[in-house]
Amino acid sequence: MDDDIVITGLIRQLQARDDKPLSELMKRYNPRVWPLILAESRNYQDAEDILSRTWVSVWENIDGLRDVSSFGGWIRQIAYNACKRYYSNAYHSQGERPYEDEALEWHVNRNAEMRLREEGLKADAIEAVRHLPSEPEYVREVAILFYLHDMPLKVIAEELDLPLGTVKRKLFEARELLRKEFGVESE
Repeated sequence: MDDDIVITGLIRQLQARDDKPLSELMKRYNPRVWPLILAESRNYQDAEDILSRTWVSVWENIDGLRDVSSFGGWIRQIAYNACKRYYSNAYHSQGERPYEDEALEWHVNRNAEMRLREEGLKADAIEAVRHLPSEPEYVREVAILFYLHDMPLKVIAEELDLPLGTVKRKLFEARELLRKEFGVESE
């Protein structure tokens, strides 16, 4: 109850155009509006910018607050609207700020290199799965259905007419063979 009286006093001072209580209100209400702003923002820097815009808006519009007890809901609504306004602005609606040409080129090249490397690794893995030995029985079939066709173990068991435990064991055997192929130690 005492806290409500203090907050009411701070808000009344703010309405009287005294900016001294603003920092105290920020200290008390930032933890309440920050999660909302963060959830509505695309990145941390935007969220910080929106938070400061929220408090500017509070300062500019505090006279419009009639019921001091509704300050918490009022500031949350201001924060939500600040997020919407921030991204409706053409500059921010693009999602990211423009890069310098060199930085953009570096990011594009790095992403292309990563994709090529991933595709190469994927191709190697597919090749290794396809060349698993057919002995022990069902190892290659289980691995192909699981890794290349993304079939759940239960469906593989039904498809091959095997108990689920056998399918799991065959998949384990396939993993061991693949680990040997790629030189990875067993877990």
